[in-house]
Amino acid sequence: MSAWTIEQWPVREQSDQLLAELYIAQAPLHAEATPDDPRLSLAAEIADVRHLPAPEDGVVLVARDAAARIAGLASVHWEDLAGWAHVLWTSIAVLPECRRQGLGTLLLRRSAAIAQQRGLRLMMSRTKDTVPSGAAFCARFGAEQAMVEQENRLDLRGVDQDLVAGWIADGQVRAAGYRLEFVAGRTPPELAAHVAEVMSVMNSAPRENMDVSDTPVTTELMRQYEDAWLAAGRQLWAYYAVEESTGRFVGLTTISIRPDVPDRVWVGDTAVEPSHRGRGLGKWLKAAMTRRILDELPDVRYVITRNAGSNEPMLAINTRLGFQAAAVWTTWQAATNAIRVAFR
Repeated sequence: MSAWTIEQWPVREQSDQLLAELYIAQAPLHAEATPDDPRLSLAAEIADVRHLPAPEDGVVLVARDAAARIAGLASVHWEDLAGWAHVLWTSIAVLPECRRQGLGTLLLRRSAAIAQQRGLRLMMSRTKDTVPSGAAFCARFGAEQAMVEQENRLDLRGVDQDLVAGWIADGQVRAAGYRLEFVAGRTPPELAAHVAEVMSVMNSAPRENMDVSDTPVTTELMRQYEDAWLAAGRQLWAYYAVEESTGRFVGLTTISIRPDVPDRVWVGDTAVEPSHRGRGLGKWLKAAMTRRILDELPDVRYVITRNAGSNEPMLAINTRLGFQAAAVWTTWQAATNAIRVAFR
């Protein structure tokens, strides 16, 4: 058994020097998980840490070998959000040359101790099918599969632009009495309450077996996340479906743009309130955003999204638009007490 030194850093107090060291150390992990994808710049990753949304916090455990080289790390964080405040998210990574020496187990033990100290009864983690050892590790300690998500990508070079135009035209006919509202950047104050209200529709998205509950979205909560992401250098676009007779926002689709990775954008939330479905609003929203990306972001090739495997309506829309499966993500969960017992 190798001897490891474990450092514990509050996530917001990591120095630029440490973040740079971690960035270099994790290069082989990125190559292993996403060999064909560009990596965010160090500056972008530092900006994300420096501008964490207010409800989020956590610690980073850095494992070093006898020569003080980074051998692995665990990033654990929690969210002060209704429905999620009992969860410790854990991401454990061990460099390839340091595996099968007990380091992952040690980092999990330390993570579980943090969960217990904070009174967090549930531990969650995500694994990707490109790194099968992650799933094996979770299963080894009795974690259960809580949700399976499909990462889907749309290659804009091959998108059917006639289909996009047809969905826009069809939406304007089928959803008479509705309009689309586009917002770039910070939500205008006069729209903030409407946006917060419609964001709560994401509570209707499938959570499968995840032991979490609804999170009501307030204007303050919406602003905390929006302002943090903008401060970190992201660009935010959103389309909202508006019911003309009431002025209510009843559907949305959002994307996040990272200027240092100009060939792709990431879809955030896409949903329509259940009582307003069946009018083509979802297709209209997706098509309108696709059209705007094509027109205004010529460097973008990929639109990337993740959908629960059980979200058949959204998967059907994405598939028809041309999205193709690129990876599978699995969310695992286990009771903190069960993990602690495994180490006795």
